[in-house]
Amino acid sequence: MERSEPLTTTDCSSKPGSTAARKQAEQELAADTAQPVQYVLFPRKGGWSSFPYPDIAALFAAEQGTLAYVSSRSAEQEQLPASIQVIPLSEAEKRLQEPRTVAVVAHPYWLMAVAAMRPEVCIALLPEPIGDEAVSPLWESSISRLVGIADLVGTSSETRYMKLLFQGIRAVWLGGEDSSPAGYVNQDSQSIPLRDYELFFLHALRQVLGGIPDSITSLQCRVRADYYRELRSKAGAHETISFLLAAYEYLLENNHAADSLKEAFSHAVINGRQDCIQSHYRFLSAIYTKSGQTEQALQVYGISAGNEQERHHYEQLCRWLEAGEERLVQAELLRINDDYGSAMRILDELGGETARHWKFRIYQETERVEDALALVHASDIQDGASLREYRQLSGTAMALRGERHGAVRLFLETAVENEDALARILELELLDQAVQQLLGEVP
Repeated sequence: MERSEPLTTTDCSSKPGSTAARKQAEQELAADTAQPVQYVLFPRKGGWSSFPYPDIAALFAAEQGTLAYVSSRSAEQEQLPASIQVIPLSEAEKRLQEPRTVAVVAHPYWLMAVAAMRPEVCIALLPEPIGDEAVSPLWESSISRLVGIADLVGTSSETRYMKLLFQGIRAVWLGGEDSSPAGYVNQDSQSIPLRDYELFFLHALRQVLGGIPDSITSLQCRVRADYYRELRSKAGAHETISFLLAAYEYLLENNHAADSLKEAFSHAVINGRQDCIQSHYRFLSAIYTKSGQTEQALQVYGISAGNEQERHHYEQLCRWLEAGEERLVQAELLRINDDYGSAMRILDELGGETARHWKFRIYQETERVEDALALVHASDIQDGASLREYRQLSGTAMALRGERHGAVRLFLETAVENEDALARILELELLDQAVQQLLGEVP
């Protein structure tokens, strides 16, 4: 599914549903009693002034937490607040072995270093790219793998937030139009006002630390759906507004999702968007699938099939449906629309060899390395190509565990027949260099 950039410039008042969602989070937050936690911050380069989410770091402190900042420079050089202690990377590794210690990763290039420490809890605060980071393949691949090991993800990009939700990741969007207090947290006998996204993040944090199932996703999605619904009522039907409303309604399993999507598609056509069959109309196949209308969903996918490979795939899905494999067809239609989370739930219910292979493919596409490796059976490795793929996957998993020598050995073995494996070794070196920069050891 293609997602347009969100519109955040128009001020909209909250509707009753949004107020109820905030109230629910506030009541649950007030009933919770926080226990002291140690937070180890892995920052981006540039000192405290470049830390992407200082307000969220303040919430950690408000949770009776102690904050440590990983750097090779002094606290004065980093311009840290007095309440935050600077520690070297070696000390960070020791602390993350202690109970109730959380790794807070604010740059994806910390990936290998943090993954090797195997923190009990990992929170990823994804920053926006700076300079050439946006065009680097290392940027997106590192984010994908970091998200795969994180227990909670925060992002200021609503587009990425929605992508994470479709993957089934526990995430909070750190943004919003309403600046009024949505709740309060007590610190040093003072009540600190929280915006709605801060309230949601704090509650999600407590759920993660307490091992409690997620209830925040639906609350924040309700707030966002209400926002776009109100925006649409003021601005009228719109390609982007209606599409984003459809996406949130889909996540909430709201019956109006199809109508909102058709409205967005119609305006995309009117605006002359050449790719709207794939970018907008195809999403209708996911909406129909979720509501159990598999034949209609498959018909939509067939109409949106834009090349020979997709048309062949459509014909294959038709044969599966005729053979009574409706649930497999549903899982595949959801995967095609990037709804990996819903597809995985269906495959988990089905079980069996076919479901196992498809789950492996989804884990590969989302770079959930350890999960993918756990699904590999000896019977899957039957030729040279599958052996090379297995070695490369195993090497990546070993690198994430901190087993560097073993990872390099596997990459070199694979590179004898496939030189592309050398890129994995180069990736490790680039991440090592990036960590030195993030620590402030090199410019």
